[in-house]
Amino acid sequence: TAGILGQQFNSDNDTANSGDKRSDNKGPEPEGVAVGEIAGRTYAFIGLERVGGIMIYDVSDPEQPQFVDYRIDRNFSTTLDYELPGDFARAGDLGPEGLVFVPAGDSVLGAPLLIVANEVSGSLTVYKVITRP
Repeated sequence: TAGILGQQFNSDNDTANSGDKRSDNKGPEPEGVAVGEIAGRTYAFIGLERVGGIMIYDVSDPEQPQFVDYRIDRNFSTTLDYELPGDFARAGDLGPEGLVFVPAGDSVLGAPLLIVANEVSGSLTVYKVITRP
């Protein structure tokens, strides 16, 4: 995540401007995992509880997993003050904890979905999963 987030690398999930705060602890703390198949490929979606976001790996060959993408919906510029109403709404999704993969055949959209429950922000996010050739 350092290459993508720069100074916000290993931030905590409930503190603003906390870059590198987690490096001496558990790092980004991968927690929730969902696995799903799309177009014959198997993908692992891994929630990073502290800094936030979802790491996506192609694990079709478990001995050689391939990094696919990192998606994060967090606004690092907000103060994250517990006393300020709406601060967490401005911060975006914090603390992805529970992840559920919905195959295209079970989805009302006819496309694969990833549903993420975010513990700290109290938000629920639904992602339409689109693969690139």
